Amino acid sequence: MIKLILGDCLEEMPKLEAGSVNLAILDLPYNISKAGWDKWKKKEDYTEWVGDILLEVQRTLADNGSMYFFHNDMEQVAVIMEWIAKNTNFVFKQFIVWNKRFEGARNKGFLDGFVEVGGLRNYQQMAEYILYYTFQDETGLTTVMLDTNNFSTLRQYFKDYQEALGMTKNEILERVGQKADHCFRWKSTQWDIPTAETYAELGQLEHGEFVRREYEDLRREYEDLRREYEDLRYTFNNQKTHHSVWNYEIAKGNGHETPKPEPLIENIILHSSNEGDVILDPTFGSGTTAISSNKLSRHFIGIEKDLDYYNIATKRIAAAQPALFA
Repeated sequence: MIKLILGDCLEEMPKLEAGSVNLAILDLPYNISKAGWDKWKKKEDYTEWVGDILLEVQRTLADNGSMYFFHNDMEQVAVIMEWIAKNTNFVFKQFIVWNKRFEGARNKGFLDGFVEVGGLRNYQQMAEYILYYTFQDETGLTTVMLDTNNFSTLRQYFKDYQEALGMTKNEILERVGQKADHCFRWKSTQWDIPTAETYAELGQLEHGEFVRREYEDLRREYEDLRREYEDLRYTFNNQKTHHSVWNYEIAKGNGHETPKPEPLIENIILHSSNEGDVILDPTFGSGTTAISSNKLSRHFIGIEKDLDYYNIATKRIAAAQPALFA
C-alpha cells in the first residue's frame, strides 16, 4: 500500500494515528540554499521547523519504531541533535556517514577533480550524514527487563517458592550464595531466571521439594516469553554488511535537486523494518522511499507539498510498479 498526500507535513501529520508508523525516514531540506525551498532567513526558525516535525514523528512512531534523519551541515546537525536531546524521547543510536567518493564509484574520477584542485584551504566535503534514533537503549532488552509486568508467571513461581521455603532472601543467599539473588527479586526490575545449577541447589534446601517443575520447563517458558517480548524491542535486522560509514553512489537526476540512491534507502528499510510495516516520509520529494518501501513489501505513507515533485513521484512510482495504478 502506497499512500501519497499532497500537502504540508505539519498540517497532515497530525491526522495520522499515534503509534501507527514503524520507521520514519526524514530527508528534510538542509537549509543550505540548494533551492528556493531550502532556505530560511534565520537558522533558529529552521531549527524550530525541524523540531515541530520531529515531535510529530515521535507521536506517530510506535514504541519500537526507528527514525533516520539526513543532513550535510555539521553546525546545524549539532544544534538539531542538542534540540532532540532536550525536547524529545528519542535515544541516539548512531551517526552514519554516507561516503560518496570511494573506489569503484561510478563518478569517482569526476569527484577526484574537486579534491585535486590546487590552493585548497579545507577538505572537500564528499559525504552526507544520517542520524539514527530509536526510543530504547542499546539493544532494547533493558526496556523489556525493566517492566515488572513481564515474566509475571515466573516471578509468581519464585515468590511462592520463597514462601514455601519459609526463608528470607538473605537467608537463602547465605545457604546458596549470591548467584540465587535475582530469581528472588520477583517484584524488582532486576529479576531474572537462575541457572540450572543454582536451581538444583535450591532444590536441596529444606522444603525444597516445592520445586515441582523441571528446570527445562521453566527455561522453555522463559524463552517463549522472551521471544514474545522481542516484538517490543526496536527492529534491527542485522544484514552483516554495514558499519557506520556507507559507500553509495550519488543518485542520478530524476527531476529533484537532491535525490537519495535507492540502494541506500533500501538498506535502511531492510535493517529497521519488517515486511508489512509502515514507513513514513514526511517530505517524500521524488518518491524514492515509496518505491523502495513497496519493492520490499512495506506500506508507505508520504507527504509532499510541492505539486511538481508530487507529480514526479507519482510518475516514477507508476513506472516502477504499474500494478499499483492499474
